[in-house]
Amino acid sequence: MCKLFVAVALLAVVYAHQMPSADEMKAKLVEGGVSEAAAAGLVEIGDKYKSQFQALTKGDHEAGKKVFDSMKSESDAYIATQSEADQTAYKAFVEKAKEHFQAHKEAAAAESA
Repeated sequence: MCKLFVAVALLAVVYAHQMPSADEMKAKLVEGGVSEAAAAGLVEIGDKYKSQFQALTKGDHEAGKKVFDSMKSESDAYIATQSEADQTAYKAFVEKAKEHFQAHKEAAAAESA
């Protein structure tokens, strides 16, 4: 899990109830331009929160938000210590993940309407 995992995994965990593996998250971050070292650090942070995400019940959005906010804060602090290139790549990665999530959310809303 990493920053992407923070954005994507949290979204996947809280909303889709699927959590990508650490290797999958790291590969996605690296594919997005984040260095191997920075991606590994982000995955390590995400791993600390994995059991908390897995323990969440489907309807407990408030608890999910708290866990996500904690993980995001720690990930943001970590990425701020990395190179500017990693920070830029991470930011782009998170924005892309947000767009993907928003599109998924809109599609789900359209299906249920």
